[in-house]
Amino acid sequence: MPRYDLLIVGGTVLDPANSIEAVADVAVSGGRVERVEAEIDRSMAAEVVDVRGCWVIPGMIDGHVHVGGERATWDPALGFRMLALAGVTTGIDFGSTPETLFDGMRRLGSGINVGGLMVLRPGSTIPRDDPPPPEVRDIVANALRRGALGVKIIGGYDPFTPEVTADVIAACNEQRAYVGYHVGTKETGSRMDGMREVPGLVGNGRLHVAHVNAYTRGSIADPLEECAEALDILTAKKGQYNSEVHQAIPNGTSGRCDDDGRVMADVARNCLRLRDYSTDVEGIRQAIRDGYASVIREKYGTIGYVKYGEAMAIFDELNTDCPLSFPVNLPASAFLLTTGRDSDGDFVIDAVASDGGSHPRNINIESAMALVRFGALSPMDMAVKLSYNPSRMFGLTNKGHFSPGADADVTVIDPAAGKAVSTFVAGKAVLVNREVAQSGGTILTTARGEASARNSGLPYEVVDLSESKLYAGFAG
Repeated sequence: MPRYDLLIVGGTVLDPANSIEAVADVAVSGGRVERVEAEIDRSMAAEVVDVRGCWVIPGMIDGHVHVGGERATWDPALGFRMLALAGVTTGIDFGSTPETLFDGMRRLGSGINVGGLMVLRPGSTIPRDDPPPPEVRDIVANALRRGALGVKIIGGYDPFTPEVTADVIAACNEQRAYVGYHVGTKETGSRMDGMREVPGLVGNGRLHVAHVNAYTRGSIADPLEECAEALDILTAKKGQYNSEVHQAIPNGTSGRCDDDGRVMADVARNCLRLRDYSTDVEGIRQAIRDGYASVIREKYGTIGYVKYGEAMAIFDELNTDCPLSFPVNLPASAFLLTTGRDSDGDFVIDAVASDGGSHPRNINIESAMALVRFGALSPMDMAVKLSYNPSRMFGLTNKGHFSPGADADVTVIDPAAGKAVSTFVAGKAVLVNREVAQSGGTILTTARGEASARNSGLPYEVVDLSESKLYAGFAG
């Protein structure tokens, strides 16, 4: 009888946690890694997968995705398949509710692990704008009970006052709930002024600062100067922040305008100002006519961008309440933020994420491999950014490495193509010949959300966020 369920053989294993960078075989039994050695007897395995010429990293963890919630022009649950095709084995949703996340995984799950942060949207996911401290504490506790890992503050869309923003961060810290922040309050924007406000909001607490490159587009100063300042802000309180950068040039935002025709989202207003368009409905119309603004929509079972006449027709049909994209994310900013290190030689920004999922910019591997080819990252650096650091950020202590007993989550990369060619989650093949072979998936929740996760009918795993990088050693 075979000793191993699966043997992945002949690839170059990149495991920063165990300092392995060598051609080796990975043996899997019962969904866990059993051995990593130079050569393991093939006859000992029930299944042998030959990946010669490929790189083998602990399963890629995308720490900022969007696969839940509601979108006017697409089903976000399509993002589960899009993530699996991109080589992701675990994703953290940054903008829905536990209920929509569970529903999407039941309908269109792709066999990957997913946890979520409940988005704080007044009048929708929470009762009102700028809730008082007791209500904030209840909101956080309720999100955890419903199965979320924590909450996300969306300052670029529904900003709170600085005081309430600080209250949310403090309530999450007190309850050891994960807290993500798209910067900006009612006194600042989704720009460097919002980034400058972060230390005062956090105090001695902890915070995940989302997509740092979204605040270094040159809205206030030269983009490279903004990058340097952002790195200085994060370095000054090393250990208090988790952070990530996405690499795609297109962003995602909302074209929604109020009754007077003014653009409501600070993000969209910033995009229009960058090219001197007016921040009203006519500014968006002109941006669409010029090809600067695109509409994101589902078409033929996939999600992509449409422009010009087709985009204008959708914008009009939806009466401005329409998802838009602008080509505003700068490659230079992504490069500097991704590769920036502190005086100890550690990366300032923890991870490469996509801010994608159901948004068509799931290029973590492609962009990281481009940096490897350029010489800005080593292959091991790439594995740190895509797997090891994200596992630490979210307390996924059994992921991100190939130690004996670790979860057998594996991403196999073709270095010539710069893309994932296969993946395994708990030893089960998810991506096979660049096709998705699984459905459903595993929910990541906390002990306080275990009952809700169980009631979802989906497999689930309990995460202890006190072991996350966000809260490790935190006594507050």
